[in-house]
Amino acid sequence: MHPLHGLPLLGSIVATLVVGFVCFFLLSLLPARLRKPFIAIITFAAGLFFAVEFFYPVGADGKNFLTPAFKPVSDATTILQTFALGLGIYSLVGLHLRNVVQKRSGWGFSILLLGGIVAMLVPALANSYHPNRYNKAVYDLVFQGIYTSLNGTMFSIVAFYIVSAAYRAFRLRSLESTILLVSAFIVMLGQVALGQALTAHVSNDGFAANFRLENMATWILTKVNSPATLAVDFGLGIGGLATSLRLWLSLERGSYFEQEL
Repeated sequence: MHPLHGLPLLGSIVATLVVGFVCFFLLSLLPARLRKPFIAIITFAAGLFFAVEFFYPVGADGKNFLTPAFKPVSDATTILQTFALGLGIYSLVGLHLRNVVQKRSGWGFSILLLGGIVAMLVPALANSYHPNRYNKAVYDLVFQGIYTSLNGTMFSIVAFYIVSAAYRAFRLRSLESTILLVSAFIVMLGQVALGQALTAHVSNDGFAANFRLENMATWILTKVNSPATLAVDFGLGIGGLATSLRLWLSLERGSYFEQEL
């Protein structure tokens, strides 16, 4: 599927906005007790389309009766996501502008945030719509010279928290923490030249090869760590599927979902 441009993109945006305004208009006409069921029906119908299109058998051409509508509906969801992103940016900017105007606590950080948004937005737009060496130089300076460096700095700060958490986890307080500490020690030694040199005299053939540090580290990573990681990923997938089903069927409960509309 190719991205939309020109008139097709404009048509998709207009159609999406029309459908959205119609839904909002109908929502405003309904009594309060019927608004949540209306939203639940729209949510269920939208999810049902993608579910049926995916699971319904296809013909010899690899398509079913919903396949021709898949791209327009996907384009509409992308447009809605873009508007939602724009709404989030508008809300964020409005909040911090009020902080600056009213000089609330921490309003100086709000100025830095707004300045950062402008400093990234203007060079990016200039480089996209009027590409030349000057705009590209400014964009590279802001993105590569400032943003990327600050991003790396933030990750380096996170590393200290990781070390602190590792220290608390590796303290010899139980059998599990002892196994974790020994395993981490073997893996770290097996990844560096110094650790590999400690067992370099051990034969790399036969049963003795199992006692070389690099082989022990590889075994821990591939036979122990990888299955555990896959199990965690599988559990996260099941949890995400359950949450998606609850949202699709409007079964989710919480402060947001239980508020009156």
